[in-house]
Amino acid sequence: MDDTKRAVYEIIAKIAKKDMAELDSELRLAEDLRMKSVSRIELAALLEDKLGVAIDNFEIRKPKTIGEVLKLVSSKL
Repeated sequence: MDDTKRAVYEIIAKIAKKDMAELDSELRLAEDLRMKSVSRIELAALLEDKLGVAIDNFEIRKPKTIGEVLKLVSSKL
């Protein structure tokens, strides 16, 4: 697992209160991890702090899965 993927998984695990080992790229943020809009805003803020990527509140609403979050983050690096 590369550093970016690990950081994204760590942040999502923290917000969703899950173990990193439970996560995979196909998990859906809303349905599987119960992430509401407030959690997504927290996700954007933590990604910015940890990885230095700027993701606005509208962009963070688009990804449906962890894999899509990774793609969004990768596009910003």
